[in-house]
Amino acid sequence: MKFHSRQWLAGFALLFSSAAHGQSIPFSSKELYPEGIAYNPAANAFFVSSLHYGTIGQVDRRGTYKPIIQDEALVSTTGLAVDAKRNRLLVCVADPGVSTRTDQATQGKLAKLAIYSLKTGRRTALIDLGSLGAGGHFANDVAVAPDGTAYVTDSFSPQIWQVTPAGKASVLVRNDAFAGEGFNLNGIVYHPAGFLLVAKSSDGKLFKIDLRHPERPEPVATAALPGVDGLVLNDRNELLAIQNGSDSGQISQLTTADNWATATAQGTARSEKTFPTTGSLVQGRYYVLNAKANELFDPKAVRTSDFLIQQVQFGGNASGRTN
Repeated sequence: MKFHSRQWLAGFALLFSSAAHGQSIPFSSKELYPEGIAYNPAANAFFVSSLHYGTIGQVDRRGTYKPIIQDEALVSTTGLAVDAKRNRLLVCVADPGVSTRTDQATQGKLAKLAIYSLKTGRRTALIDLGSLGAGGHFANDVAVAPDGTAYVTDSFSPQIWQVTPAGKASVLVRNDAFAGEGFNLNGIVYHPAGFLLVAKSSDGKLFKIDLRHPERPEPVATAALPGVDGLVLNDRNELLAIQNGSDSGQISQLTTADNWATATAQGTARSEKTFPTTGSLVQGRYYVLNAKANELFDPKAVRTSDFLIQQVQFGGNASGRTN
């Protein structure tokens, strides 16, 4: 594992730029193909993961990308979460077969949660989730509850893991409703009322999982969201659902009036580049990662190195191409 201390400190020293505030942020790094994003308020910058290299990097408001964590344990990195209260960066680790570190022994099976200190970048834990059950595994996304418990989706087996702040891992729920073809469970958020909202990519469904009774997941009654990937919760009653796949590039704004028993689409926008994956909420503004991951999974595609953290707003203004 290699940690770039000067680059990390430079992020912390970055002053807030009023000119950059509220704008989309283009950045480049050779064939990076980021998948996850998390905002670090201490640095006023975004962490991004990498399907191709496993590197964790930081993108400042000016669009400067810097590698922050280079750890040989990271094959492909996917979902990220910042737990500022506990000084933690949580990183999902998988091997979908497109990394420079892909190995036959781990492809389609690897699922780990890596945890790093926000202050030093040193790894403090590496938790093996795939060993908790047979079958294929893909640690996709992570959400953190106020008590520090982390919840991780498995895209290749119909389950969600939980990891205590002390690092003890277990299966929170396993249910056939989560099964399907290809990528299944994907984005996940924790709701302050004590439940999880989880996206299922293969059939465009959303699930509500009450943490008091996780064995009884409830589908959210709403229109299907084809290729739904990441989720971003805004307050209690608004959710951003980022979609990709065959109908790539749609970003849906959902609201609820009944605590997510049902949901209604209030607006849609389009990504500026291909294959948006997930997003982050920063001071009331949505930022969506335009990851272009379709290029990495297509052996015939020309690989590129330009990516975008797109600010998305609804209501027909210039910060998101609304329909």
